[in-house]
Amino acid sequence: MKNKKVYFFTNIIPPYRVFFYNLLEQTRKGSNFDFEVFFMRETESNRNWNIDLNDLKFKYKIGNGLYFDIKGFFFHFNPLMVRDLIRSKDEIILGGSWNNPNVILIAFLKSIGLAKNTLSVWSEANYLTNESQAKNKLRDFLKKWFFRQIDGKFIIPGEMSVKSFAKWGIPIHNIVYLPNVVSTNIFNTNKAVDKNNKLPVFFLVARLEENIKGIRNFMDAVGVENLRRIILKIAGTGSSYNDYLKYIKDHNLEDHIKLLGNLTQQQIVEEYKNADIFLLPSFSDPSPLSIVEAISSGLPVFVSDRCGNHFETVSEGKNGYVFDPSNHAEIKEKFNLLMDRKEYWKDFSEISLQLAEENFNPDVVLRRFVSNYE
Repeated sequence: MKNKKVYFFTNIIPPYRVFFYNLLEQTRKGSNFDFEVFFMRETESNRNWNIDLNDLKFKYKIGNGLYFDIKGFFFHFNPLMVRDLIRSKDEIILGGSWNNPNVILIAFLKSIGLAKNTLSVWSEANYLTNESQAKNKLRDFLKKWFFRQIDGKFIIPGEMSVKSFAKWGIPIHNIVYLPNVVSTNIFNTNKAVDKNNKLPVFFLVARLEENIKGIRNFMDAVGVENLRRIILKIAGTGSSYNDYLKYIKDHNLEDHIKLLGNLTQQQIVEEYKNADIFLLPSFSDPSPLSIVEAISSGLPVFVSDRCGNHFETVSEGKNGYVFDPSNHAEIKEKFNLLMDRKEYWKDFSEISLQLAEENFNPDVVLRRFVSNYE
């Protein structure tokens, strides 16, 4: 039987996607599904990771086209890659942002009949992100036009994307669920454990960009006295680092808020093991992998409703709480509720592990994905 070949076309090579594609390569063996990944570029200017290309165990190409950063919009243009994809006539799975110039070009060529490929889209659509909430009629028109060109699959992580397309008035079809997954060999503790921390340890891993991650907003919402009830460990760097450092010093919170900087994966794993609660108070977060890491590590969670995968990672009151980051009263109320229920945190941990197994088991997720092409 002839293999069903598809091309993933996406912007850069994040470490968690290396794990995903390597596992997909293992999973596809013995099936008639085959794939290759076209990366527009190895990385972008706001990323701090280093990728060892020897770790990539799947077929791939890395582009060398035009790239620049316009106030946080990463412009990629790889005409030679687009040409090769169109010539293949195989299915193209468009990843990254829908408004990427390469992606728009392929959709345009499809619309005028010059691209005969089936077009699928891999989208973490979330109507609550900062970009989605900003009013822009031209963007909304182009978004609807783009998604009308999709005649293949809508590959989405979960319920937030379904709600988002409905809110935008964009009909979707041939839905394939593909959530972000992590290595259970690295993050899964397999059991809930009691922690022996003198004060509850809240752990947060994120780029330190206040308008995206909302860390200072969380601090303001719960208040200094509540921050003194916990240890808050924050892994990551970014433009808001110095602002957070000043806040800590101004309020004498050096013993309670720790800015850890960038950590290795193994260091992050250790922080998950030692923490009591995972925190992610984002203003804008399409489908954060860190929540999946946290529940796979058996942590109770306290996260914003702007985190797209909260539907699949949080069972309200059973393994944590979800809050509206714009509602300070709700944040403080749910924080106090969480703190008042310490005796249930081990039960919360069990539920987190169950949700990780039910919704994010990587072997199950990848086998299900491949089955859509058999």
